Amino acid sequence: MVNDQRLKIIFLAVDGVGHVNACVGLAQPLKKRGHDVIFLTNEFFAGTYEKYGFKEIVMKIARVKEIMEKNGNEKSDEHPCKAMSSIWKKFREDGALSGKPSIEKLNIFKIGGDNEAMNLMFESVKDQHPHLVDIIEKEKPDLIIMDQFVVPPCILFGKIPWAFLCSPCPRMLYETPDLPPRSSGYPSDDRTGWDEFEKMEEASTVGFIDGQNQINKEFGYSETSGKFTFISPYMNIYGYPEELDYSDTVTLPDNHIRVDAFCREANELFELPEEFKAKIKPGDKLIYLSMGSIGCYDIDLMKKLVKELSKSPHKFIISMGPASDQYQLADNMWGKAFLPQTNILPLVDMVITHGGNNTVTETFSFGKPMIVMPLFGDQYDNAQRILEKGYGSRMNPYYFKDGELNKTIDEIFSNEQIQQRCRKAGERIARANSKEKACEKIESIMAKLKISMNK
Repeated sequence: MVNDQRLKIIFLAVDGVGHVNACVGLAQPLKKRGHDVIFLTNEFFAGTYEKYGFKEIVMKIARVKEIMEKNGNEKSDEHPCKAMSSIWKKFREDGALSGKPSIEKLNIFKIGGDNEAMNLMFESVKDQHPHLVDIIEKEKPDLIIMDQFVVPPCILFGKIPWAFLCSPCPRMLYETPDLPPRSSGYPSDDRTGWDEFEKMEEASTVGFIDGQNQINKEFGYSETSGKFTFISPYMNIYGYPEELDYSDTVTLPDNHIRVDAFCREANELFELPEEFKAKIKPGDKLIYLSMGSIGCYDIDLMKKLVKELSKSPHKFIISMGPASDQYQLADNMWGKAFLPQTNILPLVDMVITHGGNNTVTETFSFGKPMIVMPLFGDQYDNAQRILEKGYGSRMNPYYFKDGELNKTIDEIFSNEQIQQRCRKAGERIARANSKEKACEKIESIMAKLKISMNK
């Protein structure tokens, strides 16, 4: 740490496995460097951070309790998302989990609409706010690191420095007309449809800012200008390999800190079952399939993927998700509801993924090619980036024809350029030590802030 500066750091993540894992991935090296790390959470994820050795403060949120009391939303050690089952199942009903193009899904995530997950972001912040005021007063943190898009006003207008941890694709950090619209997944070399998408996306942004300002006013704070308030004036931390980053087109300000991947260290040992290992013969390829904790709620989609991959000569590890009891795997597969992904990735030869940012960056850091099958949001941008930069392929998970996915798998395995590109990226990331460098930059910024505040 810089000048023996021991910091007390509070982490706060939005309710989602990807957000939680990214925060843990950054908190681990900060703790190793001697900093005091505390996680604030609610009953959805209570106990999650303690498993990694962190102190937790559990906030009692009325809306969270109401959701957990719904039938079928029982909290389970098998998968953390089971407590939110009703929310994720509605993604399928609303059309978020469908083969519709990205532009047709924008209204599904409209603020103030019927999307329970989006509304929960705002409702939770309202419930959080009085708890946060008390916790900040009691704990007196030096820094708050937040992976959520609605900023509690006591943090936004408070005196404690805070950082935005951007766990999704960092396209949202780049304010420029020179890149495809965020969450569009459009090609960078073809501006067809950019204007139409940007107009629709702008309307969504206005709704988001209005929602933030309503919370500000409710707690006696002023309104903010017409821009995303989750971009911190102090520092913004994001996970994306330099090979994929948009810095080849636009440069971010100096207070933006990039890591190649947040890539948490697993806190459990892992071995494949002996029965499945016996099926893997010399020369066999092993492939990991993960459609994310939300995508796995689409049982029809998971059954379609299993049926297609059952015809492959390769072997598969399947992250089955919270609804694992509702479908069966084929003989060339093994899986569980929840798997220690960072332990599995070194074992496999390829990854098929929905394109969540953690899975993409973690796969990348282990030098593995991937097929990205995006479902919604930033996953489209990740899919297009992997395709354009030559680290794998992109497919619509709902509309591929029989044999098409297996053909794409074999094409990637036979493409030595893709294989070599991925290996080189993994080797560079192993040498780069980007998380340690990010911690050093956080410490440096905090040291400068302390000097300026004491003047």
